[in-house]
This record gives sequence, structure tokens and C-alpha cells, in this order.
Amino acid sequence: MKKLISFVLTVSITVLCLSGAIAAKSPDGASSNPAMLHTEGNQLINGKGEAVRLIGLNIPYTSWSDDCEKQVMDGLKICFEEWNSNAVRYPVTPELWFGKNKERYRALADKVIENASQQGKYVILDNHSFYLPDDNDIELWKDLAVRYKDHPYVVFEMFNEPAGCTWQQYFEGGKLSYKGKNDWGEDADITIDSCGVPALFKAVRETGAKNVCILPGINWSFDLSMCSEKSFLDFAKSIGEELSDDVDAFVKDYYNKYFIKETDGNGIMYSTHPYPTKPSDWDQYLLDTILEYPVLVGECGPTEKENGFVRVLSDNDKSYLDTLTAYLDKYELNITPWAWGAWPYLNQEPSNKLSAFGTYMKKYFEKTIKTIAVTLYKETDYSGESVSVNAGKYTADSLKSLGFDIGSLKSASVKEDYYQYTVTVYEKGDFKGKSYTFVPSSPNVGKEITGFEPQSVVIERSVPKNIIPGHATVITDGSVENQDPKNIIDGKSRTFWKYISKKPTEVVICLDDVYALTRIDIAHASEASMMSVYNASDYTVSLSTDGKTFTRIIDVTDNSLGLCNYTFEQAYASYIKINLTKGSIIDNTSYILTEIMAYGTKYTGPKDKMDITVNNYVKGSDAGSELGTPVIILIISGSVLVVFAALTVVLATIRRKRKKI
Repeated sequence: MKKLISFVLTVSITVLCLSGAIAAKSPDGASSNPAMLHTEGNQLINGKGEAVRLIGLNIPYTSWSDDCEKQVMDGLKICFEEWNSNAVRYPVTPELWFGKNKERYRALADKVIENASQQGKYVILDNHSFYLPDDNDIELWKDLAVRYKDHPYVVFEMFNEPAGCTWQQYFEGGKLSYKGKNDWGEDADITIDSCGVPALFKAVRETGAKNVCILPGINWSFDLSMCSEKSFLDFAKSIGEELSDDVDAFVKDYYNKYFIKETDGNGIMYSTHPYPTKPSDWDQYLLDTILEYPVLVGECGPTEKENGFVRVLSDNDKSYLDTLTAYLDKYELNITPWAWGAWPYLNQEPSNKLSAFGTYMKKYFEKTIKTIAVTLYKETDYSGESVSVNAGKYTADSLKSLGFDIGSLKSASVKEDYYQYTVTVYEKGDFKGKSYTFVPSSPNVGKEITGFEPQSVVIERSVPKNIIPGHATVITDGSVENQDPKNIIDGKSRTFWKYISKKPTEVVICLDDVYALTRIDIAHASEASMMSVYNASDYTVSLSTDGKTFTRIIDVTDNSLGLCNYTFEQAYASYIKINLTKGSIIDNTSYILTEIMAYGTKYTGPKDKMDITVNNYVKGSDAGSELGTPVIILIISGSVLVVFAALTVVLATIRRKRKKI
């Protein structure tokens, strides 16, 4: 009977796999199977063109047992039904996959995948091995890749936690010897003849399987510092400088051999395990990779063990989890906390009662699932009926099924995170024809959509990019000490402009087109390694499309910050004017700016009713008079920030940025 059930399950999975096998990406990045995932930039995208964020649990029993079906299926039900997750991280190991009870072990994997597929959920198939992979791991992936080839609901995680190794061993393989405490405090004495991590990815792709593949970092899968292309090339160069007389040739050969790049599959993502025992400066180890690839926080959780099951979160636990979830939200990372049924326990095993850690994470899941990127409204000023959607492509029909008529779009808001979002509406349902692109938040975008009624919309998420370098010139009253005004638009944080004057002075950035802006950053003297007392104290920022009539959007007094970030509702500009009315705290007559940065998109709406000139700002004439009413006033005094809004249509914020530009 068991053999019959196994056969039926295998046939079912084969049918699903065959359906997935035809899910090759179309030229526009979509898939013929609506569930099939692929990567675009640092996002996962399904076959409908919609961004997907994987949120789920680790169900770890099969990492140590081949006889745990009840625990697994109970955990799976809780994951999908009680936590409303869209994914599960499910472990397999070479030892058990090829072990004496391999048929039972494999049948359970099939059952989990079939169960998830029927509910439209994803299975992250995790090779739950440690230290470095060897030939057994290659054989495992050859088998798994054929079995679940192009399955629309299966993602392949190549290796769980590399440890005790260098980056060179990670890429090249070789003999690894490790003796000492492992990450959970046990004594370990390990010797591995490793094939290297890239060999696992190569083995999968050689089977023809296109499934998205997840790759780990080092240091128990925490450190991703050498996974981005730029970081890898720097790493290869450092090796080449020690080993070769022709460094350029060495780097090229090393890159071709070991850099893990996608050529014929659905994409690569990475996994990190940021436990509180790891370094606290996560950006140093993760950020470059986070901005280049989708990243899964595959494991995480508090590690203080004095309370057994975490029935009460300590202050350290709470601080760690608050920091972790803020980081997850900022970069929209995928997440599967560890674990349902293993330390640090989301549940109080053997019961299904939540631990304090589980209670915290379940509440986070509930909040996160409801927090959607962009909200479209039927009325101006973010009112009326609305729909919230993630980045992706949506037709009028798909939005109608969500209760929203795209033709009635009047305003759009956006959630707060690291990224910039743009919205483009199209005349036709196939994302073609006339279009208009804008940047939320936009309180009255409906007036800009003229000449057509939208039938489709594309919402894009991107890493914020300063539009000024290469697209602007700068005009100032002068400079001293050979500190050219061009330094403030060169995109570099170490160059600066300086001017000495007993009178207020102005800086005008002349853009090469009309842009829709939602953020301006100003880097002051301390961002160029000077003392903060040289940061500009009092200034205003105004925008104009014609170089004559400016609308003030920012008014600052008593500034002492080095890098100031201002966000506001969409505003149009061909000119950005900074009026510096008071120099530094230490010297009122000394004006220093390091960089002006602006974020948004080119204006694509109707221009017939706008007064527009480009690169035609004339100092000393009537041009440049500020006739607009200030829309926001920021007054900074010491460490206290007080905000007075002259108009309610613009919201602005200022904060100190942690990382230098």
C-alpha cells in the first residue's frame, strides 16, 4: 500500500513538474506559468509579473529524522493556515536522501511539495548541510534537480551553512579541516574534501533545471560580503596580486571559473542567517548583495538559552528582534525564522503553543503581509476607494478583480522603505501605447493623465539613484581654494565646494529636463571628513520648472547634521535652488557643501500648460524670485526637530544617514 501511495504521489509530482517545465520566461520577463518565480534585479517575480516576497517558517524535522511525517505535516498546516505564510523552508540531507529509508524520506518531500502546490505556496528545498559541500552534495542536487526540475513551486537552496572556511575555500573547494566549537556550542572535528559551493549550482543547471537557486554566505551563512559582482572582482584581484604577474588575466580567468552567475535559468538569490551572535553592522556584510540579488533571511532568532523555551523575551532578545524586523522591512527581505520544532523554538514543543519568540514573529508576519508597496486611490489626496499592490504588472481586468478601476486613478501613496517606486500607466492593456510615469506619493496625479484612459499599470521598485550626475550643471556666486562648484554634482562624497561671503549665497542646480522629484539629500562638510561645526547652518531649498518662479519646499535653521534627507510629495523641477543664509556654526561667512542629490524620474506628463525652460537660469535679473508659498518648514535646534507645515500637501523628513554616500 505504501508503495502504491508513493507511486501515486510520484506521478502527481511528475505532472506538476511537466507543467512547470514549459514555464520558460517570455521576453518581457514573465512566465507562462503564473506561479513560476524568476529574479529581476533584487526581486522575485512570478509568472504574472508581480513581485513576490517569501515569508514562512522552517519545519526542520527532516534535517535529523526520516520518520517524522506527523510533525512535518502538522507544522506545515500551522505554517500555511495559522501563520498565513506563502512559503516553507524544508530541509533534506544527503545522508537521509540516500539512506536506508530513502523511499519514505523522499515520499514525504513529494507530499510536502504537493500539499504546498495545491495551496499556491512555495517550498524552499534546503540542503541542510554544514561547513562545505563535497561530492555527496553534488549527487544530492543531481537527483533533486531532475526530480523537481522547473517545478513552479520549488526553490532550490544549495547549501545551509558554510563554516570554518575562507572565501577562497568557499569558491575553489579543497581540503577543509575544522576543530573547535560549532555554532551551537558542540565540539566539532571536521575534515572535508570540498567541491566548492559554485559546483553545486553548476550541477543543477547541467540537468537543465531552471528553478531559482539560493546560495549561502560564509560564517554559518551570515557573511555575504563577497557575493556581489563588484566585491567578487575585488576579491579576485587581491588573490591575483599575490599569485600572478598578469593580474587582469588572472581576474578574468578566476571570474569565469568561480563567480556564480546566471546564464540559462530563472535566477540566483542568497541566504543569510543573522543571529545575534554575529557582527551587529549587518550592512557591512550584506548590503552590496542585498541590492544586487533577492536575499532570504533563512534563519534567525534569539539565542539566550537561560529560559529554555523563550517564554519571556529578555531586553537583549527584544532589541535584537526589533533591529532584525526593521532591517527586514527596510530592504524587503524574504524571511523564514528558525524554527518550528527546534531551538530557539517558535513553539513550546511538543505543544503548538507559541513561545515568546513565536508570538513576536507571528505578529510581525501579520503586519508585514498587510503592508503593501503602493496604494492607488480613486480620489485626490489619498482618499476614496483604494487598492494596495506590490511592485509588478497589472491589467485593468486584474485590478478590477481587486475592486479597483485603474481609469479612475487620482492619487497614489507609497510605504516607507529603502527603495524608490515609480508608477507607469498605459493606454493599452498590454502595457503599450501612450503612457505617463510618476513617483508616489502623488496627491493629484489624475490631472496629469490626459489624452487616454489607462488600461494597465506597471509599478517598479528600484535602488534609489541620484539623477544629478551627468544630468545637471551648477551655478554659484563663486568659490575659493580651488573648490570647484562642480564638486557638488559629481556624485562623490570626498569632494566639496567652498565659498566665503558676508552675504547669503545661492547654489542653483540646472537639470537637463523636467523631473518629478520626491527626495533631495544634502551632504554637508562633515561628509567630506571635516568637523561637523563646518556644516551649513541655515538654508532653504526651492524648485522651479522655468528658472523664474520657485516654490520653497524646505526651510532649515540651526542644522548640525552631515547628511540630510528630505522626502516630499511629487514636485516638478528643472532647477533646484539652495539659498544659504548662514554659514557654519563656527564661521557664519564660510559656506561648504559636499553633494546635492535628487531622486525621482523624468516628467512624462503634459507640458503645454507648464512654464518650462531648461538650462536657462540667469543670475542677477528678476529670474529666481521666490513667489511660491513655502510648503514645509523644518526648524532644527540642537537634537530637537520641530516641523511646521505651511501646506498639508507635502510631508518632509530629515534624518542622519548611517552610511556615507
